[in-house]
Amino acid sequence: MFALEPVEKNKDKIDRRIRTPEYLLKKYKTKQKGEVNNCKFMKEWRENQKIRVALKQMEDLNITGELKEQVIWIISEGPTTKKLCARCKYETVTLAIIFYIKFLNTKKRPLAQYPLAREHDLTEEKYATIVTKLGGFFQEKMALTRRIRQFPNS
Repeated sequence: MFALEPVEKNKDKIDRRIRTPEYLLKKYKTKQKGEVNNCKFMKEWRENQKIRVALKQMEDLNITGELKEQVIWIISEGPTTKKLCARCKYETVTLAIIFYIKFLNTKKRPLAQYPLAREHDLTEEKYATIVTKLGGFFQEKMALTRRIRQFPNS
């Protein structure tokens, strides 16, 4: 049988006609019955992609051990990259997180001295914006009021 002719197998089953490219394009633009929603899988894949990029950047900056785990925790549990810097690439945001953790434990040097920061277009302004928003995230996560002691009046 040729593909251009209508197909009839049994009269009990649905008669399938020729499907034009326009029909197929229209059909597959929308989600069909029984189609799996891949939104969850894509979110996991994107998060893993950010972690892979961060691991490569940390290797280039010679960051190991507990600092590495802190960066990965912020990437997976922290705010999204779009909340930290809407116009930045995710590579730039992950690099800013890495520098944030690095500068907590070492002396801060200008970002212009790092070739990796210049490569990913991380400026002091972008870094300051991202770190400020990270600070807001940590304030929401860990309330400061519980840690503040009330001293007796002297």
